[in-house]
Amino acid sequence: MGGVPMPGPLVFFDVDTQVDFMRPTGRLAVPGAEQIVANLERLMTWARKHEVPIISTADAHSIDDPEFQTWPPHCVVGTPGQRRIPETEIASPVVVPRILGAFQPPLKWEGQFVVEKTAYTPEDNPNFPALLGALGPRQAAVFGVATEYCVRATALALRKHGFAVNLVVDAIKPITEAGGHKALAEMKEEGVRMVSTAEACCQPSCPSST
Repeated sequence: MGGVPMPGPLVFFDVDTQVDFMRPTGRLAVPGAEQIVANLERLMTWARKHEVPIISTADAHSIDDPEFQTWPPHCVVGTPGQRRIPETEIASPVVVPRILGAFQPPLKWEGQFVVEKTAYTPEDNPNFPALLGALGPRQAAVFGVATEYCVRATALALRKHGFAVNLVVDAIKPITEAGGHKALAEMKEEGVRMVSTAEACCQPSCPSST
């Protein structure tokens, strides 16, 4: 792996760990996604224990979303499949809808912030730049699904905005192995470091994230 993550304020990016992607019965199930659930739970638990903010991206589609011309209908707002799996769902999250100005910086960065989107990248949400600006310079650990789509887009968006990015490779899953390998190579070229769940959670005395 890439070794122990660099010191610095941390933020975790939990990408699209929603029922329609994560469960075998989901409308757009990612093959083998259930195999990473234990690591996802470990990451979320560690982040909460160490007061590391969690930014969770979430597909939030309308029933007639144009994306459904390419993909099967999935993560339609208000359906069970749009919810996060219990292992990555924290009570009373702050939801950031796709409405410009809907995000207000918190007094303290703690808990879960759900960034809604209808595209692969969280930049689809017009509040995303303001959210990153309020976070300030941090080191991001990125995990979730699917590797070659929303995980890749999230990691590259964070690099574009100047974040140090660690990809938690045993807490991601691709739709296809070939697509996953290609995405990993692309992310490495952009300076994304590869780490394991154990490495992402190996800083018991990490600097304060607030």
